Amino acid sequence: MIACAVYRQRDGRFHDPLRRAAWVTYPEEQSHLISARWVDQEMRATEGRVALRASTLPARAAAVRAGIGIGLLPCYLGNTHPLVERLTPPVTELGAEYSVIVHRDLRRAACVVIDWIRQLFVEHRDELAGVQAAPPKAAAAD
Repeated sequence: MIACAVYRQRDGRFHDPLRRAAWVTYPEEQSHLISARWVDQEMRATEGRVALRASTLPARAAAVRAGIGIGLLPCYLGNTHPLVERLTPPVTELGAEYSVIVHRDLRRAACVVIDWIRQLFVEHRDELAGVQAAPPKAAAAD
């Protein structure tokens, strides 16, 4: 499963970051996507507004990192970037499972690649599911 959550630029402020927030979101052409519909619903519920519409994940992630607004990002991307912080738990209704589809004639040749992809998903299960690592403990004083 690949989880998503809402992130913002790390700014150290302690306020309600979702209320009346500026959002980095999807363009109108992508409004049919379940994640785009979820963001629209959240904007309405929190009296948010659109700060930027971007059609690609790299553009939305860069906008969130730059502080243009808050945005929905995959946890594997947001949790590992030092310039952003997660505002919500993973959005369970957006969690998606993925399958590899291979043409019957290529099945035998693709086995190595499929096994490699499967192993990557197993090795990175927690990152993909949005499990955050515990913050590092401070060194004990001697």
